[in-house]
Amino acid sequence: MHNLNIRRLNLDSSWQIQWGNDSLLIDPWLSGPEIDGFKAFNIQWHTTEPLPYQELDPFSLVCISQPYSDHCHEETLKKLPGDFKVWGVKPSLKKIRKWLPRHTVVEIPDIRDGFLKTGAIEVAKITPNRLIDPIYHALIIKKGTHYLFYCPHGFSLTESQHKALEPYTCVLLISTITRFLLPAVLGGVINPGVENATGLISQLRPEHFINTHDEDKRAEGLVMKLAKVHYAGPKEWQLLENSPTTSHTVTDYAYLRL
Repeated sequence: MHNLNIRRLNLDSSWQIQWGNDSLLIDPWLSGPEIDGFKAFNIQWHTTEPLPYQELDPFSLVCISQPYSDHCHEETLKKLPGDFKVWGVKPSLKKIRKWLPRHTVVEIPDIRDGFLKTGAIEVAKITPNRLIDPIYHALIIKKGTHYLFYCPHGFSLTESQHKALEPYTCVLLISTITRFLLPAVLGGVINPGVENATGLISQLRPEHFINTHDEDKRAEGLVMKLAKVHYAGPKEWQLLENSPTTSHTVTDYAYLRL
């Protein structure tokens, strides 16, 4: 056991992590819709109510992995209780500082440049080998020689990125198994599906796997009219069950203890 407790905050891609004495939130979206650009382009709502704000356990850190509104959600960040700091990827920082002028907001460094540390927890990002938007980062949350790999839009590791992780042991991989495609001009592959997840399992050899960013949300706008979406079914879960890791389907707001 790693004294690692994790629970969903919604059925999409928001999480609370308790690792020993440290507690943090990842990509919280707990109320209101997410809007990309303008409503006619894309607006989405949860189909299952997220965890109420008052049921959050104490936390001191919020990590934002992507600048997009389903990960970097203005209403939620403004309503979160307590005094906390925010660590985010660079494209998210300007708006977070505008929304939360009294909070400490710091850029998450690339793993090549080291980690940010709070308590016993260290955090870094890995940037995809892609030069145009959308650029979907992965977060590394590390304690000692063990780490959690969070990539809500999947990830393709370069050889050097894989090598940077080799000194550590992957306790948990959190990634999508949904396949979500848009025309290339609107972003192309948004979620790469279960094959990407099984590829990461082969590379990282995590002890555990949890799916994320797989909620079938209520949506309006151009995006969903053009999107081709395939949610995981029995075939996809069979692939995961046959992989060398323990896979968990987390469908409620109870803690999973690892």
